[in-house]
Amino acid sequence: MSETRWWAYVQQTVGDVTAKEAADRMGVDKSNFTRWKQGGKPAVEFVLRFARSYGRPVIEALTEAEYITDSEAALREVRVGVGDLSDVELAQELLRRAETRAVMPANVTTLRADVTGARDIDLHTVELDVEKLAASKDNTPVDPSHGEA
Repeated sequence: MSETRWWAYVQQTVGDVTAKEAADRMGVDKSNFTRWKQGGKPAVEFVLRFARSYGRPVIEALTEAEYITDSEAALREVRVGVGDLSDVELAQELLRRAETRAVMPANVTTLRADVTGARDIDLHTVELDVEKLAASKDNTPVDPSHGEA
């Protein structure tokens, strides 16, 4: 039997590790690798688990497993869930959205400088006052001592 596209991808991704080591990394049984080597098509959940275990894009893995075509994988916009974002990326996305919807208060603009380029951020220390952002959007004065318009 000829080598499948999926098996070639698996071999390239895992490198010189054994099937047992790769299976342990994924948290699956080694028999999955045996089936793939023999030409078996992996279930979607295994494709996703494999990609995530090795830090590979799931779109790439789904393409290599032939669940989606190369042209489908070439889509330019991929939406990710909040859980897929790092703390810094999440903070940056919140700031980007706030900037497009409201005039940014000075303290939030300052936060952008602090967040940009940071590797880790404790989101408990980041406070975006939604009422202040909403008020600034409407150009409503905000009493900073009470946070109310």
